[in-house]
Amino acid sequence: MRLLFHFNLLGGLSVNYVTLIIVFVSHLVLSQNQQIELFVANDKIVFTDRYYTSGLHLSYRKVLKESLSFLRTENNKLQFNITIANETYSPENLTSFDNDDFDRPYAGWFSGKAEIGIVKRQSALFFAVESGITGEQSLAGRLQIKFHELLNIESRPSWADEINFNWLLNFQVVQVSNFEINKWSNIQNLVSASIGSKDTFFANEVYCFFGKFSDFQNSSRLHLLDTKQTKEFFGFISGGYKYVALNALIQGNPFNNNDVFTAVALRHVLKFGAGAVLRKKKNIVKLGFYYNTAESLFSKSHVYGAATYGFIF
Repeated sequence: MRLLFHFNLLGGLSVNYVTLIIVFVSHLVLSQNQQIELFVANDKIVFTDRYYTSGLHLSYRKVLKESLSFLRTENNKLQFNITIANETYSPENLTSFDNDDFDRPYAGWFSGKAEIGIVKRQSALFFAVESGITGEQSLAGRLQIKFHELLNIESRPSWADEINFNWLLNFQVVQVSNFEINKWSNIQNLVSASIGSKDTFFANEVYCFFGKFSDFQNSSRLHLLDTKQTKEFFGFISGGYKYVALNALIQGNPFNNNDVFTAVALRHVLKFGAGAVLRKKKNIVKLGFYYNTAESLFSKSHVYGAATYGFIF
């Protein structure tokens, strides 16, 4: 009788949890003010194949009108973002099996990230939790090899001595301040910090936007949804500084490092970017090029291109 009661209790709890999850997901999917977004980054577009060589992100964004009402005031807007990502990092010498030839280790990163944004009229605050895995289980190595085979690229990545399997967790916060210069140009200052077993850093970036865009709370400058679907067409340039205390994709897991090969991550990194964004009705297209100085002791600077497509529904 006691055993039967135990099973009934567990079964009832399981059903209740499943019901809550179904109700929550249904609320997200059936309500309006949502967006699906695909982000693809690759450095082949600038004829290189090294470091942050490939990124694939699938994001879901939603304006929260009823949930988390305790965070909402009369003048702010809440947005929920969730992203699944796969990223590939490689040394400059792709084909060698000897890590003495590497300027950084091979590393794959497969992750999920949940984020809440509190957006005021001229500022915003984002809180995020990111978690994922490294190693062969991230599938980054297999994807890169298949990509090279598919396009018949001569250099075949060896993926020798890649960063081993680890489950990593990070907490992030981003504060954004917007400054209106005039109707056609704005400047934004982004201060971000991250702490965890994957990344620990502090960064500051400044963006200059020029063109036609919506007000701050409804603009794709910050990947914010606009229920009115106002047309936007603008360009941007950016520059920033990043202080790195930890980069586990270069240094390995700080708490359980059993990697065959790691490298020294540089503390100071400079970043620059430029691109353009078009939002028309339910569609968003973004193209950009990004540059950063060397991230590990013997590596070089890096440039890559990125394309984003988003659909609002």
